Amino acid sequence: MSKASQIVNALLESDEPQDVNIEPDVSPESFIAHHADELDRETREGKLTPHSAQTTHYFYHRTLTYKDGRTPIQVRRNGQTKTWKTRPGEFRIPVKYGFREYFYITDKDAADWSVQPLPSKPKPEKIKKPKPVVNPSSLMPK
Repeated sequence: MSKASQIVNALLESDEPQDVNIEPDVSPESFIAHHADELDRETREGKLTPHSAQTTHYFYHRTLTYKDGRTPIQVRRNGQTKTWKTRPGEFRIPVKYGFREYFYITDKDAADWSVQPLPSKPKPEKIKKPKPVVNPSSLMPK
């Protein structure tokens, strides 16, 4: 038996440390199912999370639109997502917008961005101007 397997067996045989707070009524299956449901909900909503920040290439702004007033602003990834071991919830994504604009999406402004394409707003209706009413008798020569 190798030294590593002896250590693993010794750890498995020992009792759990006293400083670990595990709720006795939570089964691992229900915990995993709850966590998976939460990830699915975040994906459906297009929420920008640290996990989606690693894998997504295009981001859509929730409130700002292009000049047409309908299409949400879209930016694309321009490099690798920066994360920190000491601050696991924080991230910084370099993105490019347009021809020359570059900026970062951070965890602080992640709520303003979506990873799912947002639907375009409906086209505003044209305002119909009433045609002026011309009296035909005024056009007749006297």
